[in-house]
Amino acid sequence: MKTDTDQNKYKRRKEAIIGTAHLLDLEVLVPDRTVRLLALGHLARNSAPSPVNQLVEPLTAINHLVVSTGGEMHQMMDAVRKIKEKNPRLKVILADSLESPYFPVGTLNQSNKPAGVERIIPVSREMAEASRSLLHHQAGILTGPGGGRAGSVAFALADKIENEATVAFTITNFDMNLLDQLQQ
Repeated sequence: MKTDTDQNKYKRRKEAIIGTAHLLDLEVLVPDRTVRLLALGHLARNSAPSPVNQLVEPLTAINHLVVSTGGEMHQMMDAVRKIKEKNPRLKVILADSLESPYFPVGTLNQSNKPAGVERIIPVSREMAEASRSLLHHQAGILTGPGGGRAGSVAFALADKIENEATVAFTITNFDMNLLDQLQQ
């Protein structure tokens, strides 16, 4: 006998397509909100074909992009710079580790943020772990500490935004490969 939980495992996830990137629509985490929350990463592809008439949205459909610091920093910052060239109105927010920051809080001010970055928000290990747990238990997404940091900032941002907006966050490293998928 299959339970509701077993049947939910096999439902097709709701996705948004931007370029050739498939972003997971996490409406389950922002019920009754005008904010759309999208998870971006290197996702496994389902063998079922996508609907032929599925809407492909432009890169400008994303209003806020939360990227976790980590991985190859030069590749991440190159990708941030290039995505801002393609979508200048996009607000890029970096989710940095509070305990081991790439951008220590004491050395940052508004004038020396990396180019293209709106804000850098430090996230504690505990908040990142809580976010990872929420993603796993509520949305069925497994991610590492970086995805937990980005998710934590994205959840807080989605909770504060009052108008219609789309908040995307990375669940894997943001690099030129991921950017290329968004642009195609």
